[in-house]
Amino acid sequence: MVATLLGLASPVGAAGTQSSVALNIAKYAVATATHDHPAHVVTAVDVANAVGVTSVNSRNLYLLFNLDQVFGFSRVVPLFDEKPFSDICIDFPDAVGGVPRIIHCPHEAQGVWDSRPAVMSASADAIVAAAARGQAVSGNDIVKATRAFHLMLRQTPTFAAGQGGTVKFATLVEMPPNLKFMVDICVLLPRTAYGIPAHVAC
Repeated sequence: MVATLLGLASPVGAAGTQSSVALNIAKYAVATATHDHPAHVVTAVDVANAVGVTSVNSRNLYLLFNLDQVFGFSRVVPLFDEKPFSDICIDFPDAVGGVPRIIHCPHEAQGVWDSRPAVMSASADAIVAAAARGQAVSGNDIVKATRAFHLMLRQTPTFAAGQGGTVKFATLVEMPPNLKFMVDICVLLPRTAYGIPAHVAC
C-alpha cells in the first residue's frame, strides 16, 4: 500500500490577501471566458492564463491542478501559496458568466491527484509486460504490477488477456497534521496488446 503524504498545510484555505488574490484570478478567468467570442464556460486554459498574469496573481499562487483533471471534482481548482504554506480552493460554475466561489478544499480531490501517477504507472507497466509476451494485459498482470508499486486493489481483477476491464486501486493518503484517509482510483484496461490505460470515474 502506498501512503501518499501531501505537503498541503491548510485544506480549508487562508483568508485575507490570499483569498482576495484567488478570487481575482477566478474573476479574471470568468471575464476572459465571458468576453470571448463566442462566450463560453470557464476552461482550464482560461484558468491557466489568469494564474499567469502577474498583476492578477500578485501573490504568485501556484496552480496545483486545473479544471477537469480530477474525476468528481471537475470544476474545482486548488491554488497553493508557498508563504504561509497553505492552499485555497475555488469552485468554478458550469454556466457562462457564473460566479466562482472559495470552498473548503476537498481532501479526496487532492488525494486522487497526488496518487494518480503511481496508479497509472503501474497500469502502464502491466500493459508493457503483457505486450512483451505478445498478449493484451490481464488481471494477473495488474496484480503483479500493483505489488511492484506497493499499491492496493479493492478487488482482485480476474479478466483474461483480450477482455479488458476496470480495476479499482486504493491508496492511503496522509495530510498534515494527522489526517489519514483512503482514495479510490479506477482505471480502464484495454483489450488490445498495445492499448493505453484510461483513468475513469469509479
